[in-house]
Amino acid sequence: AIIEEPLFNELRTKQQLGYIVSSGVKGVDQSRFLAAIVQSNVAPAEKLTSSILKFLDSVRDKLILPLNSVDIELYVKGLVDKRLEPDKQLAVEVTRNWSEIATGRFQFDRLQAEVAALLDISKDDILEFWDELYNSDSSRMLVTEIVPRAGQASSKEPALSGTDNTLGINDIDNLRAAGESSLA
Repeated sequence: AIIEEPLFNELRTKQQLGYIVSSGVKGVDQSRFLAAIVQSNVAPAEKLTSSILKFLDSVRDKLILPLNSVDIELYVKGLVDKRLEPDKQLAVEVTRNWSEIATGRFQFDRLQAEVAALLDISKDDILEFWDELYNSDSSRMLVTEIVPRAGQASSKEPALSGTDNTLGINDIDNLRAAGESSLA
């Protein structure tokens, strides 16, 4: 919630990098991650990635450190209201509960537990979370760029091998045929 509007404002409104700009915390199994998505037909993937990373580098100083208790209360209220909003369709409740069963967690009161945790959050908690998520030595980042072959947003093909942290794939059919062993 803290970076959602500023990311949109910076990358879509000010820099006009793409029509689709979104962000949010996502979850897969026991892992939580921050997703920042920019889809553009006017800027190459390298520009999008560097703009997202530049924005993320500024989050601590520009967005988190200036927060006061009133700001935090407003963010908390918005998140609490969203979690306590009644399901509009039975399928939403069913999916949420089956997810608890399928993952073996059985925390059917997850929304209420999240609300309780939100009501107890402090600026120090937010700073600690951000530093652990983004600024620590144990942080990991996955950058996925889908590069068009032609058009205004096209760019050079990704390198098949780059730095220690970069892997480029420019032929998905060959990757599928070779399997995961080709990534090593």
